[in-house]
Amino acid sequence: MATKKTETTTKKRTRKAPAASPVRQDEARQDGVMASTNGIEEAIRRRAYELYLERGGMPGNPNEDWLVAEQEVRSRHVH
Repeated sequence: MATKKTETTTKKRTRKAPAASPVRQDEARQDGVMASTNGIEEAIRRRAYELYLERGGMPGNPNEDWLVAEQEVRSRHVH
């Protein structure tokens, strides 16, 4: 008996990117709040690091540095 040869082709499968949904007004406000929150958090992070450097890089309590930095930064951002 003769065997029939079949050709196999390799097909690349690609995924389609999900369609972008329109941004609702409340989502845009949340993004603004998120950006604002991230900016404050970054300022706190920088200030906590400055406190560490002011100690000469000596070990300390990172949680205490964060809390002191948070209090300083938030007191400057009070409306």
